[in-house]
Amino acid sequence: MRGRLSALLRLRPDPVTLDRLLALLLLLDAGLEALVGEDSVRHAVALAAVAPLLTAPIAVRRRYPTLVGAGIPVLGVVTHALWDPQAIAYPIAEFCALYALAAWTTAHRFVLGTAVFAAVALIPVGGSVKGGLSFLAVVLVVMLLVRRILGDRERRTEFAERERDLAAREAVVEERARIARELHDAIAHNVSMIVVQAGAERRVLDAQATSTREVLQTIEQIGRGALTEMRRLVGMLRNGDGDPLAPQPALADLPRLVAQVREAGLPVELHVEGESCELPVGIELSAYRIVQEALTNALKHAGDAQATVTVRYGPDQLDLEVADNGAGAATPLPGGGHGLVGMRERVALYGGHLDAGRRDERGFAVRVVLPIR
Repeated sequence: MRGRLSALLRLRPDPVTLDRLLALLLLLDAGLEALVGEDSVRHAVALAAVAPLLTAPIAVRRRYPTLVGAGIPVLGVVTHALWDPQAIAYPIAEFCALYALAAWTTAHRFVLGTAVFAAVALIPVGGSVKGGLSFLAVVLVVMLLVRRILGDRERRTEFAERERDLAAREAVVEERARIARELHDAIAHNVSMIVVQAGAERRVLDAQATSTREVLQTIEQIGRGALTEMRRLVGMLRNGDGDPLAPQPALADLPRLVAQVREAGLPVELHVEGESCELPVGIELSAYRIVQEALTNALKHAGDAQATVTVRYGPDQLDLEVADNGAGAATPLPGGGHGLVGMRERVALYGGHLDAGRRDERGFAVRVVLPIR
């Protein structure tokens, strides 16, 4: 019951639908007032005919804010001057139209629509313009205030969106640099092993194996040169903290990762399906980091939950799935908030597919497909 209530509170009706419903209610009120209410005693036919013109356009005020925002108030002024209707629907429709004119028009159209409304509102009724002038002054002040407030809010919203876009771009750049550093370390470690083994084999060869010795020496020299260039190329991406060169984690290290997450408070089960095979070092590293980030997000945001990690080895792809059954933590642990950015970058690096979102039943799931051929 509590979940259904919270879901209802999160519902946001479509504004266009609300406008249509409002227009229908105003039309019904104006029509009933013209037919059976106080207005029926005097000008029932005229007011019944003009009621749709004053209320129905509210349904399209977001699409045509200038036309509706100026047209309904002008027609309202004329209607009040001719028949003085008593229905509450008319002033509500006029104020809804004036709000549309103030909120959803460009500066040029706002000035134009306001000028038309003001010109008609100042037409003398009963030989005096004082009443119309006071009403117009109040309306104009309110419209200007509404436009100023909404303009400030839009500017703040645009600024916040720019800040989020900038933070997202910075997160992408940082994540790509991190991926480059990790790949550099993984590849450099493997190249170092090649160089060491080539050098060791060259030293134990017989003196007669001249050609083999030369080949191994060439491999050793090319490997050392590649290591030097890689360090120069990726050195600018390092944080300057002197990280030692070390092997990067792989899928074989997932049991240890799962154990660490369990110790941190999130029950996790690891399932491996299919026959494990040797994968490129970059895919092994990316798969490990994706699982690590997904479990970290679950630990921060899932609340009281359990998680499952599934690794499926296929003939031409590697499938990863990290799912939890949590409802969300009441006070999530602080974090950078860019975990999905890193996952997307790693998946995109190998032309894979990422699907992350709420599960139909409960919880959150991250599903990744990485091509391995």
